[in-house]
Amino acid sequence: MTNVVEFEARAAVERQAREWLVRLDGDSPLSDTEVDALREWLSRSSSHREELTRISKFWEQANVLTDLAVPLNRGSAQRGGRRRAMQVGFVAATVAFGSAVLLSWWLQRSTGAANGTYGTAIGQQQTILLPDGSSIQLNTDSQVQIDYGSRLRRIRLLRGEALFAVTPQPTRPFDVYAANGIVHAVGTAFSVHLDGSRLDVTVTKGIVDVSEIGGAEITANSDASYIGRSTRRLGQLKAGQTAIFGSDTQRIAVRELADPELRRRMAWHEGYLVFSGEPLSEVVEQVNRYSPVTLYIADPKLAPVAVGGRFRIGDLDAILDVLRANFGIQSSRIDERHIQLERGQPR
Repeated sequence: MTNVVEFEARAAVERQAREWLVRLDGDSPLSDTEVDALREWLSRSSSHREELTRISKFWEQANVLTDLAVPLNRGSAQRGGRRRAMQVGFVAATVAFGSAVLLSWWLQRSTGAANGTYGTAIGQQQTILLPDGSSIQLNTDSQVQIDYGSRLRRIRLLRGEALFAVTPQPTRPFDVYAANGIVHAVGTAFSVHLDGSRLDVTVTKGIVDVSEIGGAEITANSDASYIGRSTRRLGQLKAGQTAIFGSDTQRIAVRELADPELRRRMAWHEGYLVFSGEPLSEVVEQVNRYSPVTLYIADPKLAPVAVGGRFRIGDLDAILDVLRANFGIQSSRIDERHIQLERGQPR
């Protein structure tokens, strides 16, 4: 069943990528609304950008090969048919080549974020595209500072959580600084969640090295002086692994994540929160990260109740409906910013 769902998801992404490519190659340029929609679609997942690029290249190659695949039949009528087919193939190849060039130009135009500080408010997400094709997807209530140059790619995570998809460039390091830690990657994808002085690093692709900065902690007011401080390597993480460490860490404890848990943990970058038996207290903590309205548990006996479900980020009403219908947990709005959860009928 999981394979069927994954196949349907891939098929949907491929269909959407084809539709965007056709619109990019249309007679009229994309409207501002369409540009925003395409950027939003690209920001949902790195697989969207990869699929759009892949299909563009495939169309170009397939249409060029159309001309070469015409059989060398004999006879003037057959030669005329071949000639017409060659002309059609040439036109199709020209269109495909134009689409590929246009897509390349658009993607480059959509990259190149300037150095500086970027942030999101509670409930917001943002994707920052770097000139080399790497991307930074900020989760809710997060902030990064970008220092991108010809010899380095240095990111400071000042608050919250971010997913980094790194284009391989072995001669130009990609380093993420957060609290007193450094995550070093060459070509990989990984997330970093900063909670106080604690770092939670999860790798979805490739390998990263994790180090500790001696006597320094990265904050919004930090200058570049921490760069030259001594570092101590704590360990290495590969795809499907996670680790938590902080200012008093002597070593990192690496934990393997099964595929379902990894997908659940990373569901936020596709706009969802997924729970599979987590206690209500943890569910409430996660939901509160994405909403200006705070949930709190009025009855302590409800805290350990195991909750499961898949929810669109920001759809608080859907979460409350599921808690009521499936778990018998009612909600009462105290004021505009607070909702309490309790067993039985609301007051």
